[in-house]
Amino acid sequence: MSETKVTSARALVADSAALTRLLDDVPEAEDFRAELSKPYLTRRWQHSVQRSYWITSDGTTVLCLTVTGLEIDEVVALWLSFDVRRRRAGFTLSASALGEIIETELGLSVELVE
Repeated sequence: MSETKVTSARALVADSAALTRLLDDVPEAEDFRAELSKPYLTRRWQHSVQRSYWITSDGTTVLCLTVTGLEIDEVVALWLSFDVRRRRAGFTLSASALGEIIETELGLSVELVE
């Protein structure tokens, strides 16, 4: 098992070039890019490189969290655990929140990379 990392990056929706760079590696990003000008959340899995992408927008700023070092079954468990937690009052998706879910639910150590 490789080391589990959560890498975070941000871009303003209005900065087209920065948003393009942010979404460059995300599978099927053009399918949801227009949705980022309003509150939005999506997840993508890229099997060829074993990466899970978590993209959220508040309508102004887009946050892209990239999770590496997990197998597909671990990613599915992470998605399910996330769905339960996001219903809690005050929950906000962040690198630290995602790292906490991975550590708590999967028992893995996580490195957060800004």
